[in-house]
Amino acid sequence: MSAHAHDYWFERDTKGYTLLQGHVHSTHAGEARVPYEPSIVKAVQCLRAGGDLVALAPVRAYPVRIEEICAAVLAQTNSGYWSQTLGETVNKPRSEVRGAVRGWLAQETVKRIDAWSAAAARPLSEGLELTPLDDPFALKQGDKLRVLATWRGKPRRGVAVAYDGDTRGATGGDGVVNIRVRHTGVQIFSASFEESVREPNADKIVHGTILQFDLK
Repeated sequence: MSAHAHDYWFERDTKGYTLLQGHVHSTHAGEARVPYEPSIVKAVQCLRAGGDLVALAPVRAYPVRIEEICAAVLAQTNSGYWSQTLGETVNKPRSEVRGAVRGWLAQETVKRIDAWSAAAARPLSEGLELTPLDDPFALKQGDKLRVLATWRGKPRRGVAVAYDGDTRGATGGDGVVNIRVRHTGVQIFSASFEESVREPNADKIVHGTILQFDLK
């Protein structure tokens, strides 16, 4: 889903979370895991079991670690400028790439939910974000989930939302779309929209987001 065709996801262990990038949970072709610069992670939010939302300092080494178990955890990333030529896509500003036909700045949020509460039904950031409006852990295969897309904390209309990499619908005026859950296990919902800009380094900013939870 993301601007450079790689997906982020969190893997959880007994001590916290590891942020990974690649194609393990994606229908896109490509490497299972793709390295990234730890500096792309700009902020981490942890929704604790009691409902408190706190900022955490991630361990800035690859892969980035978050050393706390949260009811929900969200990372805000900025992987910088990307440019596309007729032959390749590179992680450089358009002004530095000969033959670039377009360029963009990639910003993304990645959220994993592990426990449900009223606080988890609200966005955790000002970036583009997908939030379930109902308990996702009560779903069965074939049920629909109401998903809210927000930007700067407000509902965002016309956001195309994908499930497992395939677009399944777009948000209405209330920012909500219903998406059918097609399997158990890891659930990946994603969305993005483009913001036009006029600058030497890019034509647009691509705002992306990923929502992840596990369905037993």
